[in-house]
Amino acid sequence: MTLLGILFACGFNFLVCLLTGKMVLQLAGARLSRLEELFLGFVTGAACLSVIVFALAASGQARRGVFLATGLLLIALAVTRGALRFSGGGGEWPWKLVFAALFVLFGVLYLGNALEPETSPDGLAYHVALVARYLREHRLPAIATNFTANYPEGMEMLFLFAFAFGKHTAAAMVHFLFLLMMPFGMLAYGRRVGSPVAGIIAGLLFFMSPIAGKTGTSAYVDIGLAAAVFAVFLLLEIWRAEGRNALLVPIGVCAGFAYATKYTGGLAIVYAMGAVVLHLWRTRRPILAPVTILAAGWLAIAAPWLLKNAIVIGNPVSPFANALFPNPYLSDWSEKFWLHAQQVRSGVSWSQLPIELTVGGSKLYGVVGPIFLLVPILLFGLRSHTGRRVALGAMLFALPCLAAPETRYWIPAMMFASMGMALVVARWRSLALTLVLIAAITSWPAVLNRYVHPYAWRLGDVDWKAAIRLTPEADYLRSHMTDYDIGLAVDKIVPVGEPIFSFSGIQQAYQSHPVIVEWTSSAGVRASETLRTPFTRILQPTRRWTYQFAPTTARRIRLVQTARSETDRWSITELRVLRAGQDLPRAAAWRLRASSNPWDVQLAFDNSAVTRWTSYAAFRPGMFIEADFGKPETIDQVAVECALDQPGIQMRVDAESAPGVWRKIADRAVESEIAPPDGLRRAAILEVERSGIHWLLMHDLELDRGTRDFFRHQEHWGIQLMATVGPFKLYRLE
Repeated sequence: MTLLGILFACGFNFLVCLLTGKMVLQLAGARLSRLEELFLGFVTGAACLSVIVFALAASGQARRGVFLATGLLLIALAVTRGALRFSGGGGEWPWKLVFAALFVLFGVLYLGNALEPETSPDGLAYHVALVARYLREHRLPAIATNFTANYPEGMEMLFLFAFAFGKHTAAAMVHFLFLLMMPFGMLAYGRRVGSPVAGIIAGLLFFMSPIAGKTGTSAYVDIGLAAAVFAVFLLLEIWRAEGRNALLVPIGVCAGFAYATKYTGGLAIVYAMGAVVLHLWRTRRPILAPVTILAAGWLAIAAPWLLKNAIVIGNPVSPFANALFPNPYLSDWSEKFWLHAQQVRSGVSWSQLPIELTVGGSKLYGVVGPIFLLVPILLFGLRSHTGRRVALGAMLFALPCLAAPETRYWIPAMMFASMGMALVVARWRSLALTLVLIAAITSWPAVLNRYVHPYAWRLGDVDWKAAIRLTPEADYLRSHMTDYDIGLAVDKIVPVGEPIFSFSGIQQAYQSHPVIVEWTSSAGVRASETLRTPFTRILQPTRRWTYQFAPTTARRIRLVQTARSETDRWSITELRVLRAGQDLPRAAAWRLRASSNPWDVQLAFDNSAVTRWTSYAAFRPGMFIEADFGKPETIDQVAVECALDQPGIQMRVDAESAPGVWRKIADRAVESEIAPPDGLRRAAILEVERSGIHWLLMHDLELDRGTRDFFRHQEHWGIQLMATVGPFKLYRLE
């Protein structure tokens, strides 16, 4: 993409957001300073533009021309209402010069990084990848095979608006706008509470933090989340001073935008509701009407994402709470497995956390900077209302980090910590200036590289040739992405729209095919286990449990689990019902049911050794799988074929003796080893093809996923190697 297109996309996005937000704030009758108009106008407008883009995309109008017309219309409306005018401002000139010098110095560094072609991991995986797909299809498609599409995408809607004009880098530039705006919001707050110097100090400490710089110049959402949260915080301060209920509308809008940006932003809604109720109760004012106004504001921005997930997935807060909202697309077991991996992957103890967050960076992916070792000094500010509110904000927005302590997740808490520290040191100007300069020096990349771990996620030297597109974008991407060229090959070989299965995935931003990754959906888990069964002994149905009993006539039978596990799933590859040694013929009248994961129950009755029903939850007593024959049948044996990856299972067979009345007919089984049938490789490919997958992408390092087996036994699998690009191999399923 040309530099001009990227800059237009960024500038157009900024202007539309700012003027739309200023128009909303004018309608609310807010009396704001220039800095407040700038920061709050941009964030409020971003929330409004985000929900407008959502509505357009949901209605199939995600098109460049539609976005251009919408933006111009919003600008025209704002101009007619005088939203171009700004209020006056003031401040201390010496500190203004300090702020300007450091803001420009780091701003130029950040600009260069943001302009480089987008290669951030999460940007390539979903933040930009999904946006590219939405624009290609001109709509929000129903995606059930990738749980990252179920996150609220309020920020991604702004990326989509900019992507239409400036492609991938424009998304990072939009996030960069929020990074630029954050210091002005903190300056505005400092002035609002009577300490403009504290606002300057806090703004600089946050702005210069290495993790803020790296995250804010990538197509991520964490700085946008921080901006939305701080807008709520600042607007509440203004509302307490003015008491105008109309201000609760933009407060609600910004709180809803925090949620729409990231689920953890829901804390902004909790904070806003609690702060409003507490203030009204203390001042003995009516509560119901103001709270209703506030709720209407955040629901207008947050509800679309709840509704989208409820309609597409059946779980309004997917990919979480799958135990409360069971669905066929993502299981509670997968959710717990993924969350556990998030918690333990860092291996950082609480005693190690301060050093890892500030000067380490290898395990938590980045550092906030050594100056934040001084965070405890904010406790000296607890004597004032302002200090207590800031400290509460820091603690509240640090709560999500108890579950996942990755450095960038601390950004909202770090924002409040910066303000808390600044409020304390602002009274000693020399000390404050010293801390700001120390933060600047230790955050500059050349110095940062001397003390952080080499693998810490951080800014590098700016490649200005790539940033201004003197270096072709494809050359830069090829040198920074091992999976760029395989993406080009995929687009060249695979028919348009056909999905690809991959165990570990590849970038989806610079190629146009959906990639079904093993761990991002129940469909991915099923495909993975099906493909791995032929060469993975523990997944093969080599254990048979045979229950024999006196001939019994029953319409329904159940296989009931009687044991318990905290981690393992219960699975059944095949459940056979017999009479006089012969399988009971399966008829169309049979009705199958399972207490857990009912959507896959037919896999236990399909005569396939490479598919299985799994409970997708840790097994427990009372879990069952049931067959209704449609009419009474006489049976005398049940055989259950299982894989070995579920030690400790114990089962019994129940039969329905009268409608709704169950009795045990067998609880002791004869266990035996059986040999897996021949032809498992070809059977696995046929099963995967039935699910609509005709392409398989392997990486040479996926040894435990059978990369060598697929390559050596292509004929037995029934696959054909279509391309080899670096360590990647693309197969067509024949």
